[in-house]
Amino acid sequence: MSDARARWDSRYHQEPALATLEPSPFLVAEASLLPDRGRALDVACGAGRNALFLAERGLRVVGVDISPVGLALARRAALARGLPVALAALDLERARLPEASFDAITCIHYLERSLFGELERALRPRGVLVYETFTRDQLAFPEAHPRRPEFLLAPQELLRAFPRLEVLRYAEREERACDGRRSVLAQLVAWRRG
Repeated sequence: MSDARARWDSRYHQEPALATLEPSPFLVAEASLLPDRGRALDVACGAGRNALFLAERGLRVVGVDISPVGLALARRAALARGLPVALAALDLERARLPEASFDAITCIHYLERSLFGELERALRPRGVLVYETFTRDQLAFPEAHPRRPEFLLAPQELLRAFPRLEVLRYAEREERACDGRRSVLAQLVAWRRG
């Protein structure tokens, strides 16, 4: 078992309430830019909060995560809501995503730079990518997590990460989580021209 899998399995065991979190406010705010139908991929879906939101909008969702414990929480939540969501345990650091297979891809609060090209290739023409994750600017806040540089974006890094996509929205902003912690997030919506 990988260290990442063990860490996330432990976190989902200790914090089962993660399965009850609302979808990302950024994803909800930008939902009008998502397609009304088609296939969606939720990268690092965890307990499924964003995958379920996409499924409620009528998309056929595949959620992938390294943690079987998180996926079990997502599966229970999907069953309770009557939503058909396909879930798969996948080590995203070693994954190859199928080319031109998704009409929407979401990646919220996860950073694996080696996936940038994979995400671009996995989008179908007119497909939309919604990506939000943490920047180095949040190191100014002692309570902010994550803190390790490999999990934090440089200024404007996300804006340049997908050169074959057209950017529809981009921002870097300070936000406060529901637990009061401050963070600084890069937020991107981009699409592949048809």
